[in-house]
Amino acid sequence: MSASPIPSTNSIAHSRINDFSAFRSKWSKDLLFGRFRTVHSLSSRKWFSVKNVAGKQQQKYEDLSTSQDGVSLDVFKSDSASVSSSIKYHAEFTPSFSPEEFKLPKAYYATAESVRDMLIINWNVTYDYYENINVKQAYYLSMEFLQGRALLNAIGNLGLIGPYADALIKLGHKLEDVSKQEPDAALGNGGLGRLASCFLDSLATLDYPAWGYGLRYKYGLFKQLITKDGQEEVAENWLEMGNPWEIVRNDVFYPVQFYGDIVKHEDGRSEWIGGEEIIAVAYDVPIPGYETKTTLNLRLWSTKVAPDKFDLVAFNAGEHAKAYEALKKAEKICYILYPGDESLEGKTLRLKQQYTLCSASLQDIIARFEKRSGEKVNWEEFPQKVAVQMNDTHPTLCIPELIRILMDVKLLSWEKAWSITCRTVAYTNHTVLPEALEKWSLSLLQELLPRHVEIIRRIDEEV
Repeated sequence: MSASPIPSTNSIAHSRINDFSAFRSKWSKDLLFGRFRTVHSLSSRKWFSVKNVAGKQQQKYEDLSTSQDGVSLDVFKSDSASVSSSIKYHAEFTPSFSPEEFKLPKAYYATAESVRDMLIINWNVTYDYYENINVKQAYYLSMEFLQGRALLNAIGNLGLIGPYADALIKLGHKLEDVSKQEPDAALGNGGLGRLASCFLDSLATLDYPAWGYGLRYKYGLFKQLITKDGQEEVAENWLEMGNPWEIVRNDVFYPVQFYGDIVKHEDGRSEWIGGEEIIAVAYDVPIPGYETKTTLNLRLWSTKVAPDKFDLVAFNAGEHAKAYEALKKAEKICYILYPGDESLEGKTLRLKQQYTLCSASLQDIIARFEKRSGEKVNWEEFPQKVAVQMNDTHPTLCIPELIRILMDVKLLSWEKAWSITCRTVAYTNHTVLPEALEKWSLSLLQELLPRHVEIIRRIDEEV
């Protein structure tokens, strides 16, 4: 579950937290209603709009290009001089390279970070707005997102190709050369991943409230090298120098469980206990729409374990492999997209990946729903506020996992949990070929996810 806010220990800390919260609240409201001049203030009047995924309703807020209070944020102007200043700021104060030179790799990271600053404004405003109106939101779960390179796409969507090209020329580089420094995000492979990314881009451009959920693969699928001996496959290194587009959310993390046993309570409730537990941590990537302020979110999960899972006694005794065994088991879930599944270990890892995506994402979706609902949560409203779309067969464990959470954690009856799930979850089919539809052995599923097998059997009996 998410960490609770740290309570203030003195009046100074408490005051600072309150001051920041008040500042951010006012800042977001001012941005939402156009009191600050942003990169989009190119005409005398624009709109911030949102479409409801439940229908064709559209709401708009007027965006005034001038402030009623005469306040502006010059750092977010769209002229080349301001862009140049932002790039130089990031080269100096958020460095990934030594300070002596401003070569192409350094220029790329500083440029990307300056663009991200602008995206973050629209990003925060978009979701503050969604929180305020409590709109129904779509959540698209996919094992792949084939995004392509983000820099030129983001600058183009913001309408800032000209200012960035001019700014970089003054700094000694061409925009085309800088953009070539960006590695492809190794999060997808083919049509399924490209479709997922196109959906997010389109949803943002059309002002639909939506999020994407996926896994943050450290080594991707593979990188192809052509040598004198033919094709060679090696691990991707796209995260070797960091990803300037992502923001780790250290306060957003959820437990994900495997194996264990099922305990039946006297009231008939089931509880899944024991086994192996990992932690899924959120990394967020902004997805800007074209010629709109709407900026959606792609939330990627990375996996780890709690520090106390590292066996310090074993390590100091020289049993190093035993000491970090739990750590490696957790980390490897997000190593590779589509690990080889010819062995039992490979099949188990793939199933762990898919369940991690489903469990962490649903816990996050439910936490967001409960936050928006306030003190009194009406679960019958869940399908009216949440649409979960599964991209192909990989996330289909969402169905038994949502039922499990609603029954075992939220204490709803089977009838209510099943009804809510049917009205919430939908499926995108990519093929009818039998060999493309995943099948898992009952023995593996029973061992890894025993509670879900019970739920699947009950679905089979009643549907």
